[in-house]
Amino acid sequence: MARILHFLIYVLILGVLTLWLMDNPGTICLTWLGYEIETSVAFTIALFLYLFIAIYILRLPVKFIRWVKKSFDVQKEKNKENMLVQILNAIAGGDEILCQKLAVKLDKAFDGKTPTPLLLKALLNPTPEIYRKLALNPTTELAGWRGLIAENQKQGDLIAALDLAQQAFKKYKNIPWVVLSTLELQVLNDHWKEALETLDVVRKLKLEDEHLYKTQKATLLIKTGNTLEAFKTAPWLPEAALKAAQDYPKKAEAILMKAWENQPDWNIYKAYIHLFSKENTLAQYKRVEKLVSLHKTNRINHLALADAALQAKLWGQARKELETYIASYSLTMQVATMMAFLEQEENHDQKEAQKWVDQMKNLEPTVNYFCTRCGHETDLWSPTCPVCNGFASLESL
Repeated sequence: MARILHFLIYVLILGVLTLWLMDNPGTICLTWLGYEIETSVAFTIALFLYLFIAIYILRLPVKFIRWVKKSFDVQKEKNKENMLVQILNAIAGGDEILCQKLAVKLDKAFDGKTPTPLLLKALLNPTPEIYRKLALNPTTELAGWRGLIAENQKQGDLIAALDLAQQAFKKYKNIPWVVLSTLELQVLNDHWKEALETLDVVRKLKLEDEHLYKTQKATLLIKTGNTLEAFKTAPWLPEAALKAAQDYPKKAEAILMKAWENQPDWNIYKAYIHLFSKENTLAQYKRVEKLVSLHKTNRINHLALADAALQAKLWGQARKELETYIASYSLTMQVATMMAFLEQEENHDQKEAQKWVDQMKNLEPTVNYFCTRCGHETDLWSPTCPVCNGFASLESL
């Protein structure tokens, strides 16, 4: 309706203008370089009108060509969109064969002016060659580095993986995976001082909670020899207390008691009782009673009291603690060993002691730590989990 109205307005204006020219024909005179041209106003208007029509007609082929090109471009974009849908479905469905087929068709669907085909190939059928090509392009280098880091880790080449991670870290310190990967690889390559610097970036970006951050920092401080600072940073970390007590013997008792208050641990108990090895066993038992009172709700309390009672020949107290442990938790190889020793020393009952020894064959070795990432259990502490390489992921049971 609007177009018809516009057309009628144009016709009306043209009609009024024509009538006005008929009543006022007028003339136009043009003088240029000694030549004089005289013509009517109507002729001049008609001439401009014809020129306009000629130009409009000449533009039609250009418009047609543009329309054809636009149609091809629209169809091409539709083909790209359809392929992207197929790619996402293939990846989501885990269809490896279809992924490989689509990867071959990518070059035909996309031109080589953008890195899109390479990025899609990296999703469909990732290879080290594709990652290397991505790494050469400044717009996709980060994706390439990430792929190459993962490939080197799979191959066990941690040095090459670290080199790439540090290269990425220099340019992209605000990207979480870059920072965390660099930290992990620095730890795996024993670059403890560099890892401490990277850990500061982890804290600035708030990528870890405060407890994990302090545990990680204490772990790195242990490896750099700053054991007392490590203990002050994370007094719940048994290894920090053990190392600090070893390096600062005058403060050892206070360190170990503080550590027990935060997190009872069998190795803390052994280090603590060793400090008083020259005292008689009854005095040692009294000290252990004082130690376990600092943290009354932990399974290690029963084991520590039982062990100290066995050494002091307090058979009744030892039996009470061991039976309480078995009833509250479970029978372990360590507890079975203590029970066998108790039967042998208290009652000289070789037969009953042998029963406990026989049970040990079906029991798992005693463990003190478990990995919060993969659940692996171990008796020895280390900066990383021996199974999943989780950094500072071992916690006391």
